[in-house]
Amino acid sequence: MAKINFVGFQEHVEIPEGFELLEIKDEIQSSLSRDELFSYLSEPAKISEWFYQVLSLESKSSGKVSYISANGATSQAICIAYDGGREISLLADEFGEFTGRVHGKKSANLSIKFRILTDNPEPIQGELMTRISNLRKIVA
Repeated sequence: MAKINFVGFQEHVEIPEGFELLEIKDEIQSSLSRDELFSYLSEPAKISEWFYQVLSLESKSSGKVSYISANGATSQAICIAYDGGREISLLADEFGEFTGRVHGKKSANLSIKFRILTDNPEPIQGELMTRISNLRKIVA
């Protein structure tokens, strides 16, 4: 019997020549409550303070996200995972896969991860690090 690989279930994803997987991870300690901290990941007005200007966000798996991209155009993303109060993952061409997770019992901490396939990592890394820095200034 032939072994079939579907796109969503590939054992190995081949990266095209000239491209690389850029992954940025960061951990932010915060004095905010878990709910308040999560609002900076899940509420359009709060996300817009540090990330892209988010016009709408359906907080559910496969939910639509509408935002203003860096070039000023209205763009679309998708919410690929949502666990209310804990974790959200968004996917878009411009920023790749973004995951934010709130954790900690006594004090709330935030784990941030971006993953994007790119042939020009330096400007993308700089842009994403600036966004993370903006978030850190707000919630730390």
